[in-house]
Amino acid sequence: MKVLGIVCSPRQGGNTEIMIKEALASSREAGAQTELVSVAGKNIAPCEGCNGCRKTSVCLIKDDMQAIYQEMETADGIIFGSPVYFGSVSAQGKTVMDRTFAFLGRLKLKGKVAAPILAVRRVGAGQTRNLLYGFFMVHGMIPVRGAIGYGMEKGDVLQGVGGGINMSALEEARNVGTDIVRMVNQLAKP
Repeated sequence: MKVLGIVCSPRQGGNTEIMIKEALASSREAGAQTELVSVAGKNIAPCEGCNGCRKTSVCLIKDDMQAIYQEMETADGIIFGSPVYFGSVSAQGKTVMDRTFAFLGRLKLKGKVAAPILAVRRVGAGQTRNLLYGFFMVHGMIPVRGAIGYGMEKGDVLQGVGGGINMSALEEARNVGTDIVRMVNQLAKP
């Protein structure tokens, strides 16, 4: 079993990455292999709407997204992490989401377990989480609960609160990691 964490933050080592690393550590403890992909510093162009992928389910744009496609296809579970910017995912996160249009024709993500992890300063986590759940559902993915971490500066989520009642950001992230492994195992049962 493989769990992939995608960090869609332009900042390396920021709160989104901290939380995803915590979730992946929890997945490893539960028996999964894990992989972390950060889009920071990567060359990922926006979708051009050329529809070239509609027949082949392969994007015609050759950039760093190609490696992310491969990681997504081989993953059983995907943790999609983003900071919340202006009440939504980051521009980098939206670009990754849009570029997965290439997968829709053959439903390459169908049946994969998915969860959102969000780092937010103050507001916008609920609507951003709903956006990601909708993204997962369009692809036929199976969503599990996500995690929210509050904080503005790098590292704030290490001591910060989560979105749940009496939970820290890191506790929520750990729950994401174990929830994904648990759901993948449940789905694998005959």
